[in-house]
Parts: sequence; structure tokens; C-alpha cells
Amino acid sequence: MSAQLLLALFLKGTAIVAVAWAVTAAGRGASAAARHFVWLTALVALLMLPVSVKVTPKWTPVAPDGLAGVAQAGRTVMQVTAESGRSAIPWQALAMGVWAAGALGLLLRRAMAQAAAGRLAAASEPWRQHDGLPVKLSGALSTPLLAGVLRPEILLPAEAADWDAERLAVVLRHEAAHAERRDPLAQLLATVVCAVYWPLPWVWAAARKLAMEAELACDDGVLRSGSRASDYAGHLLEITRGLLGRKPIPEGGIPMARISNLEQRLRAMLSTHTNRLPAGRRFMLAVAGAALTILIPLAALDAPLAAMSDGITGIVKDPSGATVPRARVTVQFTDNSRREVVYTNDAGEFTAAPLPNGDYVVTVEKPGFAALKLTAIPVGPGQASRLDLMLQAGSVRESMTVVGEGAPPAEKPAATGVPSRIRVGGHMQATKMVKQVRPSYPPECKAERVQGTVLLKAVISKEGVILNLEPINQLVDSRLVQAAVDAVKQWVYQPTLLNGNPVEVITEIEINFTLMP
Repeated sequence: MSAQLLLALFLKGTAIVAVAWAVTAAGRGASAAARHFVWLTALVALLMLPVSVKVTPKWTPVAPDGLAGVAQAGRTVMQVTAESGRSAIPWQALAMGVWAAGALGLLLRRAMAQAAAGRLAAASEPWRQHDGLPVKLSGALSTPLLAGVLRPEILLPAEAADWDAERLAVVLRHEAAHAERRDPLAQLLATVVCAVYWPLPWVWAAARKLAMEAELACDDGVLRSGSRASDYAGHLLEITRGLLGRKPIPEGGIPMARISNLEQRLRAMLSTHTNRLPAGRRFMLAVAGAALTILIPLAALDAPLAAMSDGITGIVKDPSGATVPRARVTVQFTDNSRREVVYTNDAGEFTAAPLPNGDYVVTVEKPGFAALKLTAIPVGPGQASRLDLMLQAGSVRESMTVVGEGAPPAEKPAATGVPSRIRVGGHMQATKMVKQVRPSYPPECKAERVQGTVLLKAVISKEGVILNLEPINQLVDSRLVQAAVDAVKQWVYQPTLLNGNPVEVITEIEINFTLMP
């Protein structure tokens, strides 16, 4: 997975969470079970998103090209050099490493918590059965807990053996409701989603919403079974009060009581206007269908950011097999005017990445060698095209003009008829620069040893000023681009004349930022 694909997943995942938030906010009158299913569907969609992006056919929005002109002027090439500083940092690789470390750390933590809950259940004393679920007593617990994912068990504090029948009944019904609803599996899924999208705080908030709605839905199930809300609230309050000063709640299970959500649960169970119905089958089918309707187009969206590949890499050698350093490699995207310029390193290697998916024209140039041009180089999603190139020695061209006496010209026939006037055109006055401001090498780029070539396209107006200045390439540090733009927009040209009339022309400007060794 590349950094660009990961960023695209984060953006699309944000859209999914935003839709879920909007749906649950609009349906405040819905039951907790219904809201829980919406959040669960959103988290499942987040988990399916990386696979969906890979398997769904892609569609790409077409952006219009707004730069236009009437003629093509020559290219301006400028060298900007500075003394070198410290080495650059591979930010993309560093970002991917941080993300991977965070995701693996969270998954490992969850695995350790599940193992700890399993050891706690194994060490607990069997007591009875309830709705086919084993019920055990543990002296290490201060609140009822549902442990296990595929084969859940109800763990109770050791003092539960002395509880009255009413409290024990509501506790067992609450925990059995979690098992019947498959809440342990839903919580495990939420943990995996949080691990994948851990830099996004709204995904963590969605997981907390899922857990909260699960508790409210189980409370509603207890109340639907006939328990009085005031009595159930009293039992929950007493169990929660017992958490004060006790051991922390073990992770890896679903505890019945938490101090953090007590107030919200008491308000919900004591409210006389709360919808306590379970989520209906039709509702769940409608939500699942709506989720697929959103997920498939979102995964198929191959926006410029998501349509990035790992680019083109390669090595350039001469006919003897030796590598060619500092060869200029130009990568032209065939679908638009975008071009990227990179240079081979001391080992003759080059990398142009990331690049949009598509076909490219690659040109390699080095003084003393013949230019090498390759067309229709395909670059696909999530992969890099590797090129092994060889430059041939440049050819030498000589020209000679031989002048000799020719036959006398034939006599022209006498003109007849009325003389006509023919307008002669084609007189183009070359563009001349009146004012040129050299870019300043950004100090932070010098310190970080950032180099690059900035390609700009602009229109020289009839007045000789720069219009519609925009960069052509993107694989260059934005600070270098800004330095080049700030300088070039101050350039002034003598207006270009065509047959004596000023015209607008398009020009390309190349500014090379290089560091002295």
C-alpha cells in the first residue's frame, strides 16, 4: 500500500463516517438498536473499503484545461544553485512506517486483551447456565463482564452469589442480550477498523458510538422483558458505585457498568419517550442497501489523489554497461500537458513517483548521447513501471552548401489583366525579455538538501506581462515551486508582434534548483 492510496482511503473513510453521523443525527427518534446497526454498517463499510478500491472498476472525473494561448514561444531555462546542507528525509516512507507501527501496535494490544480475558474466564469458577451461556464467578471482577467472541461466557463478581433474585435476573438478561446481538464480534470489528484508520479521531468516535448504542439496546431489551425502569436503574447505579476504588475493568470483554456512560444510560432508561424497539428486518436491509449504494461509487472514484501509482523507476546505462549519472529524464503524461523532470543519481538510477495511472512518454537526454524516447509506457494502480535504458553515442551532423551557376531563368510571360495586391504576412518579432527576477533558493530547502526542476507554463500578454502562470509538473517540492512562481510572475517581456500587431503567446519556463556539492 502506498502513501497516496492510504490518504485516499482516509478521505473516503471520512465521507462514510460523515454519512453515518448525518443519518443517526436525523433519526434521533429511532431506537438504540437501529442507531447501533447504522454505526455497525458504517464500520463494516470502512473495513470493506480497501478491498473495494482494488476490485471495483474505476471512473475518473475529467478536469478541464483552462490555459489557452494563440502561439507557442520559446522555452526559458534558468539554473538556481546554492550550497548544500544536510540530507533530505524520506517523508512518505516515514509516514507509512508510522502508520504501520500504530496499526500493528493497536492490533497487538487487542490480541493481548482478548488473551487476558480468555485467561480470566478460564480461571473463573463455573456457577450456572443462562440461556445456554456459561455463568462463572471471579474474585478479580468488580462488574459483570461478557468475555469471548465466538463462545461468550458471562463472568460475574464473586459477591454476585449473594445478590437478590431480581438484580441477578436483570444482569443476566443484559449480558445475554449482548451475546444474542453478537456485540463481542461487533466490538472486535470496531477495534480492527480503528487500527486501520487510527489517525482519524472521528473513526474512534464512531467506535465509541457503536459501544454506547449497544449498551442502550441491551438496556432496552431488559426493559422490554418486563423490568421496571426505576428498579433497573437502581440496580445499575449500585453496580456502578461498586466500581469506585476497585480494580480497573479488564479489557477484552464487554463490562455491564462504566462510570463514563452511566448518566446517559440512566436518562435513556428513565425516559418515557424512548423508542425501545429492536431494529426491524426491512430497516436493516434498507441500511445495508444504502451502504452499498454509497460504498461502490466511492470505491470506484478514481480521483486524482486516489489514481496515483508508484510511478516509473529505472536505470540508465551507456553501451559499455556503465551507469550514466545526471541524465535528464522527462516523463510526459499523454492525457494532458503534465510533465515531470527528474535526473539520474550517481548510480544512474531515477524515480518519478507518484504518477497518475495512464500511459506515458519517457525521454532521456544527456550531452554526448543520442536522445532516447519511449512511448506508451503504462503505469497502473499500485504498481511501478521499471525501465532499464541504454543511451547510444550521439551522432555528428555536418552540412555544406555547394553553389554553382544554373541555367538562365526563363522569361516571365507578360502580365495581363488588372494588377492585384497580395498581402504578405508571416513576420513574427521574437519575444524579448525586459525584466527578469531570479528566484531565491529557499533556505529550508537548502538545509534539507531539496533539489528539483520546476516547469511552468504561462501566457505572455499583449502588454508583455505574465498571465495564467501555472506549474506543469508536480513531483517537486512545493517550496521550490512557490519560489519560482514568485520570481517569474515579476518578469516583463517586450510585447510579441505578429505583422506589427501585439499578440499573446504561450511560453514554458524551466527553473533548475541545484545544490553545489
